[in-house]
Amino acid sequence: MRNMSQRTAVITLVAVIVAGIASVAWAAWSVTGTGTATVSAAEVTALQATARPTGSLFPGGSADIEVSVTNPNEFAIEVQSFASDPRIVVDEAHAGGCAAAHVKLKANKKPISERVEADGGTQTFVVKDAVEMAYNAPQACQGASFEITLALAGVGLPD
Repeated sequence: MRNMSQRTAVITLVAVIVAGIASVAWAAWSVTGTGTATVSAAEVTALQATARPTGSLFPGGSADIEVSVTNPNEFAIEVQSFASDPRIVVDEAHAGGCAAAHVKLKANKKPISERVEADGGTQTFVVKDAVEMAYNAPQACQGASFEITLALAGVGLPD
């Protein structure tokens, strides 16, 4: 019997050692904890845009406009459209006889999809057949320059 009790003691010792190792391993994997973090959303700054006709306007005619957009935001954007009611200013020499109402932005038939990079990135693009002069524009509009301020719409892009 003596042999049996030594054998039992060894088996018991091995079982205790295995159980101890298993409980240490389980304890190592069951560690938990909590924490908090605070993040602030960036403020969106308006895009800066200028536009000018790339060709000459005449009564009943239309021209492309070249648009230059600067993005002061921390993220890239995609310009997708512009409002159909821009602010149009006639140069001082012609403003007395040529009203800004004689020039208008046409409805944009093709979608705009222009990426403007972040942090002061600038993109210049042409919108085809975008501005027109009214058929009844007076003679005073000959040689006039028109400054067009556009309201743009777009979306932020992922990095």
